[in-house]
Amino acid sequence: MYAYIVKRLALVFLVMSGVTVITFGAMYLAPGDPAEIIATARYGQDLTPGQIEWVRSTEHLDDPVYIQYLTWLNHIIRLDLGRSLITFDDVAEEIAVRFPTTLTLALASLILSLCIGIPVGIISALHKNAFLDYTTTSIALLGVSMPNFWLGLILIWFFSLYLRVLPSFGSGGISHLILPAVTLGASMAAITMRLMRSSMLDVMGQEYIATARAKGLDKRTVLFRHALKNALLPVITFSGLQLGFLLGGTVIVETIFAWPGIGKLLVDSIYARDYSMIQGCVLLIGLLFAITNLAIDLLYASIDPRIRYDRHD
Repeated sequence: MYAYIVKRLALVFLVMSGVTVITFGAMYLAPGDPAEIIATARYGQDLTPGQIEWVRSTEHLDDPVYIQYLTWLNHIIRLDLGRSLITFDDVAEEIAVRFPTTLTLALASLILSLCIGIPVGIISALHKNAFLDYTTTSIALLGVSMPNFWLGLILIWFFSLYLRVLPSFGSGGISHLILPAVTLGASMAAITMRLMRSSMLDVMGQEYIATARAKGLDKRTVLFRHALKNALLPVITFSGLQLGFLLGGTVIVETIFAWPGIGKLLVDSIYARDYSMIQGCVLLIGLLFAITNLAIDLLYASIDPRIRYDRHD
């Protein structure tokens, strides 16, 4: 197990190295003069050539690209994400302020999807090809097919503009969290339900389930002690990947609901061409994905004793 962890941590390092190269390169492949765009964001539309050249010189944008990359990488190694090119705020501090808000939304959405998807998937599997099964799978298909931005707008119109019972933007109490969490959790719950149903049907057809039934165990014991634990493995994988995505910032939903998280910070920074803030956000997203995947793989071994990484890595 320890050898596997060391190997995965080395892969995390390689992945993050690639993320730094791609992120830095993508910034300079974007159209327009970076110095002019940054100067416009700072000083407005009435620019002088001197202001543009001042930005180019003070931010070292006139250095060769590889020099700029190595300078930035040197700061990253020292855990210094730099300062915003627009507001001059510390990037790490700004991300630290925004991250708890994204974490709250991510966990709420994930918990909502699991609380709905897992029990509905189990019920659907236990009533295979019955009316209840057809109903739940049809609703799940609708949930999977529904775009988040469309659902978010519908929820805003109905609950905020028509009923006037929930706020449509910003963060604060639980009332602010409900609409964005439902918007994110709906499609995730639908996928979780379909995945849980399929996995449960597969597990219920295994020989050890037939053996458990032949021993005279009641249906509840067979379901919860023998079937459910193994059926949860695919759901855990999906949930881990979704959590990494959510923690990285749900760009569309945070923008629609003006939720002040990492996703909205990334969008605002892209519009302003704030390279330092963009790179900091992308690095965080990449790191969260890598760590989440490692945690999910380790969780596999604790749930399924047949999985032993020290023998198969």
